[in-house]
Parts: sequence; structure tokens; C-alpha cells
Amino acid sequence: MTLLEDNHPCAMYNYLVHVQTGHRRGAGTTAKVMTTLQFKEGQSEHYNLSDPEKPVFERGGVDVFLLSVPFSLGELQSIDISHDNSGGSPDWYLDRILVQDLQTQEVTHFLCSTWLRGEICKRTFNSAKMNEVASFGNIFQTRTSSGFRDEHIWVSIVDPPRRSPFTRVQRVSCCMSLLLCTMAINIMFWNLPVDKDSPVLLKIGSFALTWQEFMVAIESGLFMFPINILIITIFRHIKPRILLNKEKDGTSKKTTPADAVSMNSIIKETIDLLNHLSKSPKNMLAAKEIRPETSGDLFWALNKVNDVLQIMQVENVGDPHWSYCSRFVFYSLSHISNLLEHVGEKGFFLNEELRQARGTVGVLLKKAEMATLQHAPQSQPVVQVQQKKQGWWLPWWFVFVGWFLLFAMSGFSTFFTLFYGFQYGRESSIQWVITLTLSLVQSIFILQPLKVIFVAIFFAMILRPVAVENNEEVELLLQEQKEKCEKYAGRSIS
Repeated sequence: MTLLEDNHPCAMYNYLVHVQTGHRRGAGTTAKVMTTLQFKEGQSEHYNLSDPEKPVFERGGVDVFLLSVPFSLGELQSIDISHDNSGGSPDWYLDRILVQDLQTQEVTHFLCSTWLRGEICKRTFNSAKMNEVASFGNIFQTRTSSGFRDEHIWVSIVDPPRRSPFTRVQRVSCCMSLLLCTMAINIMFWNLPVDKDSPVLLKIGSFALTWQEFMVAIESGLFMFPINILIITIFRHIKPRILLNKEKDGTSKKTTPADAVSMNSIIKETIDLLNHLSKSPKNMLAAKEIRPETSGDLFWALNKVNDVLQIMQVENVGDPHWSYCSRFVFYSLSHISNLLEHVGEKGFFLNEELRQARGTVGVLLKKAEMATLQHAPQSQPVVQVQQKKQGWWLPWWFVFVGWFLLFAMSGFSTFFTLFYGFQYGRESSIQWVITLTLSLVQSIFILQPLKVIFVAIFFAMILRPVAVENNEEVELLLQEQKEKCEKYAGRSIS
């Protein structure tokens, strides 16, 4: 997952944005993608959906971004998606977008299925209605597509899901074990007496397929299925071991600016705070009221912040908007207060103006802290809710158990295959190879696809939309956003 660099450090209301690129030829894009969320009460800032550490929006990929806003703007209604047509392959086939509110756990679906290319590189998508999301066709198609890429052990080697803990190396190794188990089980069955009265089902030249060979192939496939499903289940449900490479010394917690701060920087930060507050009509601050960034606007801007704080003080406790808004204002003012403590000689502040600005911000900080305490019950993050929503996971060290079982199964299978193989002649070996081939064909083209299709039909019949899971990585991103806020504000967050 990716923590967006465009997130304001003090923004605490979080969304997970899942962007799924289609599987069509040339569906991936090299262009820079931007988005804006449109809510019932207003719109968010423009966000660049990018990750400096890995490529995004590749063919068939699902990219997940943590997007943070200062406060809730109501129900999510639509989303604007655009790209800049840059790079060698800017055309992009967007399949769908899922936006998950981490506070309420509500998921909004956007069924896109469209190209963004040429002159049409910007589109607005409305949220899908519940009957569209829960339709048989949508759920069946989604489950089948993800099932073949993840559940079908043979197909998943070619195009595995990028975010699965079940790696491609593990999938290939499981297929090897599956092949060796099939060989061993098939050759053991050939130790049984040959039924000469078994009817011939298919005959092509010298090749003849008897009913006994056909039944041996089916029984072998059924026997090897539960053996390997255990190993696959272990690999699939191992909790990823996420290691943090961040420095834990005091330098990473440095909160005060090293260089002297100019007045223009302080004004810019204050105006930026007002611009964010103007996004919600509840704050009663219109964007057109915000003046250009001139030296005389600092006290005017601080007065506007004071107006918003007075509204907070008279609002009833229980509205999540004021819970997050009060914290946003408090930590932003803490940052401005730190900047005022480091105004340089070129700050163009008169001593009296500087003292007045520091005093005004100090008063506003006390008001913001009181408003934060007043609305605190609704302002806690939803990490506990996420933990309740998680599925079952095995400890990370179970990967060694999975590899041990895999190699043990492969070793035993190889041993018995060689042991029985020395006892058979040419004709029995040919029949064994035929049955082995039938078992593999049955597994690849019958058993695995039927499993995927029946699971998709089951979920589609009970009208259960595709769930969006939370995991430890979400908590780590939330913690990283919290650390950014602490560094920005110069104080710890409880």
C-alpha cells in the first residue's frame, strides 16, 4: 500500500483507494494519474496517485493508496480521475475503483470499465448503486477473475495477484509438489491387478483408454487434492512479516525547523489552513473570502481561524466533523507556533508585530486544545475496528512449516515413484504416463476451474459483494501518517 505524499500531515480522516487496472492488452499506463473525491458537502484536494518506490497502474494490477483528508465531507458521491498523457504508453484501461472509509468501514464502488486516452483523459465516475454492486453479473465476473488469478494454482503462476502473501515462488513449488504427488499416487494404483474386462472408452490407433484407467485418473486427482490443499492454505494465510527500515533514533523525531523562517512561509501555512477549512460548509468559511498572500493578511487569517474555533465551541459533541476538524486546526496551529519561534532576521517582522502574532497564535492554540478535548470521544482512529474485521492469519514463521511439508511431500512422492517404477515394464509405464497425464489435465482444466466457478456462483447467488480486507499494513500506514503529524506539529499525539 502507498501513503500518498499529497496528504496534509495533520489530516486524520483516512480513506483506502483501491484502483484496479483492466486485463486488456495495453491496459497499463505510464502517465501520472490524479484524482479528486466529490462528497455531498464538498470536494477534496487534488491528489497524485503515485508511488516513488514501485511502478503503479500496470496491466491487471490493483494499487491501494491511503488518502487522508482533514475531516469528513459527508457521503462520497463521485470521483474525478485524470492523467497527463505522459510516458511511452499513456493509454489506460480503468476497470474499477473502490474507496473504503476507514472510520465507518463503508465501501463505495465505482464501476468504470473504460479507456482514458487521447483527448478523453479525464472522467468523472458516479458511485455505483447497491443493485449494481450486488448484481449476479458483477459479483460473478469479479470473483471469477480474481479466482483464476489467485485460487487456480496453475494459472496463478502466469498472472498472480500482486498483493497476495502467496508468492510466485511458493506457487511454482506447490505445482511441483502437486505433480510429484500425482505421479506417486498414479503409480501406486498401477500395482493393482489389471481388469482385462474393463471397457474401452476411447481408442485412437494403438492408444486405448479403458474405464479402469479413467477411474484411476479420477481417484488419483481426488486423493492428491486434500494433500496439497493443506500446504496451499498455509502459504495463503501466513501473516506477512513487515519490517520497518526507519530510523528510531532521536533525529527522526526532530520537530523544529533548522533554518530561519520567513514571514511569507508563515503566511503561506496560515492561508493553506484556511483553504482546507473552506472545503466544508460547516466551517462557514467561503473560499472567495480568502485573500491573496500578502504581508498584511496574517492577522486577518488568524482572525478567520478564530471564527471557526468559536463555531466549534458552540457545536454539540458527537458530530465526527468537529472531532477531526478540531484536531486538524490544533496541530496546524502548533506548526505555525513553531514557525513563529524561528523567524529569522529577514522575516520582516517588527518586534511588536512578532510578539502580537505569537500571542494571538498562543490564544488560538488554547481554544483549539479545548475544542479538541470537547469533541475528543469521536476522534479516535479505527484501528480496533480493523482488528475485529480481519480474517484468520497464521504467524509469519509458519512459512517454514509450509516449506517443510512441501519438501517432505515431494521427497516421499519421488521416492515411491522411483520405487514402484523399477517394478514395471514398458507397457505398464506407458499406461501410467497416460493416467498421469489425464490426472494433470483433470486438475488443470476440470477440478481447479470448477472450484473457482462454484465459489463465484455461491457468492453471486447469496448477493455478497466482494469484501475489502484490512490488515497490518493499513495500521502501519496510519502510524506513519501519525508520525508525520507529530513531526509537523512538534508534539506527540495521544
